[in-house]
Amino acid sequence: MTSTMSEPVTDSPSELSAVVELTEGAAYADLLHAAPPEWGCVAEETSCGWLLLAPPLDMLLFNRIVGCGIREPATPPELQHLIGRFRDRGLHNFGVQLSPAALPTDLAKQLESHGLTVRDRWTKVHRGPGAPSVPESDVSVEEIGPERAPAFAEVTTIGFGMPPQLRPWIGSTVGRPGWRHYLASLDGTPVAAAALFVVGDVGWLGVASTLPQARRHGAQGALLTRRIVDASTMRCRHVITETSEQLPTRPNASFRNMLRAGFDVVYHRPNYMLNR
Repeated sequence: MTSTMSEPVTDSPSELSAVVELTEGAAYADLLHAAPPEWGCVAEETSCGWLLLAPPLDMLLFNRIVGCGIREPATPPELQHLIGRFRDRGLHNFGVQLSPAALPTDLAKQLESHGLTVRDRWTKVHRGPGAPSVPESDVSVEEIGPERAPAFAEVTTIGFGMPPQLRPWIGSTVGRPGWRHYLASLDGTPVAAAALFVVGDVGWLGVASTLPQARRHGAQGALLTRRIVDASTMRCRHVITETSEQLPTRPNASFRNMLRAGFDVVYHRPNYMLNR
């Protein structure tokens, strides 16, 4: 089976790096902007990239610098200042994610001087617009509005293993400008969820989760297909997402779904984090 009918994209490596890094950062920044004010979240674009900081959620996903050294070379004083903001909030699982295009070229050594080393890597993937070809399944996919936000939040938190207390926040993102949200159902019951975030001509695919008992039924493949088609209809030139790196000792079904949907690997991005 062919995997895609994607249109080719001819951006340079540095231009593509800016697309995949800064759009991801913008998507997570908007998620943090929707968080309750009392959480004290920070989401701002700095000279060192997107700063994402969420004190109640001490995990890399919501506490990191994305796109560091992409728009302009990162300066040592600013980098030190931003890393200090994580430390000042008592966070331990924060990180700085570096693309191959990050400047200056000694940025990795600078991070190591702050006690940050590579813990693992995320794989950034990209494809152009067009309809993917994926296996058929019994899953039905629908775009939802705020009236289905509780179902979206329930599936998302269970699928990710997040506490139920986060459901009001997750649900509040449904219907935000720039976003589209989807539920996938089996026999009329929601079993998977995902979102599409669009900035300009770039569509970012994220917030994808499946209930444990419903995995391996093609739900995420169906959600990928629907979001790629919708992004293409919205005239997105780029469709991007990311996942944890697949390793011989750690297979990744999400990564295989992405390849089947016509995504190409842009690079494997290291996560510089505190030594354990």
